Amino acid sequence: MGEDVLGGRYRLVRLIGRGGMGAVHEAVDTGLDRRVAVKRLLSVGGPDAASTALRRFRREAQGLARISHPGVVHVYDSGVHEGTPYIVMELLDGVGLAELVESHGPLPPPLAAEVGLGMCRALAAAHAAGVLHRDVKPTNVAITRAGRVVLQDFGLARLVEEPAITQAGALIGTPQYMAPDLMRGELPGAAADLYGLGACLYLMLTGTPPLGTEAVDVGALVELAVGPGVPRLAGRAGGGLPEELARLVDALCRQDPRDRPSAAETEAALAELLDADDGRGLRELVARCVREQAVEFVYSPPALDASAPELLDWAAIPQSEPAGPDVHRQLTLSDGTRQLLLRSMSAESARSRQREAVNLVLRGDIQEAVRMITAVAQVCASALGPDHPTTLTSQYWQAVCLARLGAGAEALELFSRVNAATEHRRGRDRD
Repeated sequence: MGEDVLGGRYRLVRLIGRGGMGAVHEAVDTGLDRRVAVKRLLSVGGPDAASTALRRFRREAQGLARISHPGVVHVYDSGVHEGTPYIVMELLDGVGLAELVESHGPLPPPLAAEVGLGMCRALAAAHAAGVLHRDVKPTNVAITRAGRVVLQDFGLARLVEEPAITQAGALIGTPQYMAPDLMRGELPGAAADLYGLGACLYLMLTGTPPLGTEAVDVGALVELAVGPGVPRLAGRAGGGLPEELARLVDALCRQDPRDRPSAAETEAALAELLDADDGRGLRELVARCVREQAVEFVYSPPALDASAPELLDWAAIPQSEPAGPDVHRQLTLSDGTRQLLLRSMSAESARSRQREAVNLVLRGDIQEAVRMITAVAQVCASALGPDHPTTLTSQYWQAVCLARLGAGAEALELFSRVNAATEHRRGRDRD
């Protein structure tokens, strides 16, 4: 089946992200014909480090399997491929919380409360199942196009009844969003996860990390966290921040975990602060962010780079005219582009990816489709020329994706460009 098919079933498509312990790929479940996310354990250090990473990886799979809640990413399967463990999870559309704040800036308080409420309910479900997350931060929160708030990456999760997996001198978590009690070496509890929720709310409401942007050194962050702590929001003048929400964030970020509100108290407080729009505002904000990302991706894709080791052989693609002297039959891809394509992508698989992207469009999986079809369009343009039928077909479907995401002006411009190139080609063929 090849190294890009795990367990004889999961065909890897692109790299989504990489952390200290694992890499996450978008993949196709060939058995059920659906898109999934596959997390694979990375090789880490010597035997002791590898053993610790493997135990954490297995604990993540066990923890996720114990939680059944829409606010926690669903796990479908797990296994081992050529000695490397992997977990198969649902593939989420939408954007990450960190991306949303970076794109929009501070969120309106009702929307921040809505995201916080989703996170709180997910944490309550995890805690009820005996699972502590231990790394609650914006990059581990996704918001789908339907407005569903989802906690993911339980890589540091701890099952309450099991001992902690630690290394001497190791700081387990992300200092900007890590509870000071954990930094002091205290045993993790539900209150530490709720601190992470409060720190995320701080980012949503202010647009800046809770411990500021200047302190990038881990030691400096730890000193701030266990010393002065997160700056208070209550009593700040202006900004339209409801005092009830400001006081809740301050309470969640208290130094002593015993002084923080419970998940039930937090949920009740956040529910009081919601708008009565049934989530429409959050969905519209996510849709705008997705649309902006797609437009940027289509018009500014990763650049082709001749330094990458992986080659594309385009000899199998029929050409109606000879390639120009500046067009090479083999291309190399930059790291960014390789994340969007199958490794060792051949001409035949490129055409196959184009058909697969069209099927994604027809199925409504627009975010996945626009990434795939843009990568194919970029490579086709460089290998075959900008007016080759394969290139123009890819660009046509790029425009369809933009139109379906609501980027009408950009879609129309791209449709016009494709139409003009097609007419020019027809006229040249007639001549």
